[in-house]
Formats: sequence, structure tokens, C-alpha cells
Amino acid sequence: MTVRGPAATGAGGAMVEVDGEPIYITGLRTWDSEFEGMQVEVTGTLLVRGSTAGPGPGGMPRHGFDEETFALADAAWALA
Repeated sequence: MTVRGPAATGAGGAMVEVDGEPIYITGLRTWDSEFEGMQVEVTGTLLVRGSTAGPGPGGMPRHGFDEETFALADAAWALA
């Protein structure tokens, strides 16, 4: 799958914003400065990741996403 949008780095890692939704790039923690904030085109295998939040050991809150998220695995990117 190929997506195009602005590159951004959030708490969940590097992502591309598409129609207001983040699509994370698996294995990429942050964008290099040449890509951050720029329009990029990213191609990879689309993954749907389930919620990772919820109660942890002893009922303490676990960090993560409250809802499913999308990610691209085995991704390649370039400036658009």
C-alpha cells in the first residue's frame, strides 16, 4: 500500500498523517530532519494493530494506544 501525507514524529513513533489519521511506520522511531514535517510517500504492508492500553499488573494503567492503529511494515519512503 502507498500513502502520502506529512511526516511527523509522535509518542508512538514516526507516522504519516492521512485524512487526519496517523499511519505509523513500523521500526522507525523518528523521522530524519530532512523528512520531518515534509510531504512524504510511503509504501509498505498495511497492518492493523489492536489496542495496547488497559490495566497492567496490579491494576496499574499500561501505556499504549486506546484503540486500534494502522502501521506500514517493511516500508520505503521518499519526499513527495
